[in-house]
Amino acid sequence: MATTQMSLKLVVDKKMNRVVFAESGNDFVDVLFSFLTMPIGTIIRLTGKESKIGGMSTLYESAEDLDVNLLQTDTCKKMLLHPRSASEEQCKNLKVNIDDTEPIKYYACSWSCCENRYGLVSTFYNAQCLCGQSMNTEAIYNQQLNNVACSRDGVFVKGNMRYIIRDDLQVFPISTKATFTLLNDLGISDASVLEERNVNVGPTEVLHLLNRLLLSKTPLKDVFLRDQDMIDCSNNHDFIVDALHGKDLDQHQKVKGNGGSNSKKISVKLSVNKSNNKVVYAEGGEEFADLLFSFLAFPLGFLPKFFGGDSGIRCLDNLYRSVQVLNDFLKSEECKGLLIDPNLATFFSCSNQPLQVKEQIPRKPSIGCSYRCRELSGGRITLTDFGSGCCGHGFKTKLCIINPKYPNVVKEIGGTFFAGPALFMVTDELNVKQLSTMSALSLLTKLNISTSDIEEHVVGVGEKEAASLLLASLISNMVLTDVFYPKKPKHLGKESYNKVKIEV
Repeated sequence: MATTQMSLKLVVDKKMNRVVFAESGNDFVDVLFSFLTMPIGTIIRLTGKESKIGGMSTLYESAEDLDVNLLQTDTCKKMLLHPRSASEEQCKNLKVNIDDTEPIKYYACSWSCCENRYGLVSTFYNAQCLCGQSMNTEAIYNQQLNNVACSRDGVFVKGNMRYIIRDDLQVFPISTKATFTLLNDLGISDASVLEERNVNVGPTEVLHLLNRLLLSKTPLKDVFLRDQDMIDCSNNHDFIVDALHGKDLDQHQKVKGNGGSNSKKISVKLSVNKSNNKVVYAEGGEEFADLLFSFLAFPLGFLPKFFGGDSGIRCLDNLYRSVQVLNDFLKSEECKGLLIDPNLATFFSCSNQPLQVKEQIPRKPSIGCSYRCRELSGGRITLTDFGSGCCGHGFKTKLCIINPKYPNVVKEIGGTFFAGPALFMVTDELNVKQLSTMSALSLLTKLNISTSDIEEHVVGVGEKEAASLLLASLISNMVLTDVFYPKKPKHLGKESYNKVKIEV
């Protein structure tokens, strides 16, 4: 089967060997916008271990090595390694969809009478029903989807409009005025230096764009001009300091009205190397582990949303702000909400963590048949959205999806991934493992650090610190140090984003 590809027109500055802009239809813009909805853990899994994305790559490797006995259920590990997107129903219609997460499945109890008696269904195989039996009978979900407004519409963007995409992923509707503004901004007055190139964009190119979105200021150039001298922001000290500490998080909390200072903070003990003032490792309980590992389920768009479009990761921020620029070209307010206020998928939130993200409301499926219907159909179960018709016997039962993070049957959202009490050791690059005396000593020996050179400090992790940890985990390999013991940048002043004001 041939791989689906998109057509993209590049305008290249031959003299400077740079992408001036790209021109595309709604299919490519849809793919770019879908990055905002993608869980961070999925991005790490798809881009692979060879594409190091700050401490987040190390955190994902730690999730792979987790002992399931530390977790509430075996399913918790599957959830951390394969987080779901709250927009997966929409994104499966992308022209090029790189997310290979298996479609969500539903399972009912192996005893046919239980749907009507208990009204339970699970999204994970072998969950336990209230009757004690395993929920291992797959149910087919006949979902009633909204009709597409127009056959020309994309997933998020409507119509046949053409768009201009800058190399730093600012997106705006095509117009001659916008083009001239862009050329002037780049100092291009001689059109003879420009060359038009047509390229095909498939899964490989989309995957590389996703990776370079977080690490580079010129992802289009990196991917399509095969730039060998790519800027890697994760190794840029000034970039990290500016991103983490170039904003007033306290003021941000006041604007949000969160009252972060009054919320409960997680106590964490830091072991600091006195010689260089770097964090060697941290000690924290299961709440700290829940906080860190829950980052894997966060949609990427949460960062620019939390920081008001100014997270410090330039291309990500530009993409997020472009959704606002294209407001009139989006299919619906629902589509806009998925992009600018992305939610966690159902049951992926943590009740005990200070950085709260809205969770997708659980579905309320129904089964329109009695257990006799099920027996007559050979055990086949069909679920529908609640409100659909009944079976010939007049039965229709509203079902509840059980929360897979609980060892017993719980229908409510929330919960935690880790069972307590437990203590964990977290290294500066976010290698997380259960704390032991030998693990700490082995780390000090490996780093050639004397125990006499270690100083302990206790810090509280609230919303402000949690947000900084999330951001640092994507751009830094010294996450704890850059958050709790930041060094001054080599230069003063924050680098300009070189924003272009486009009149549509």
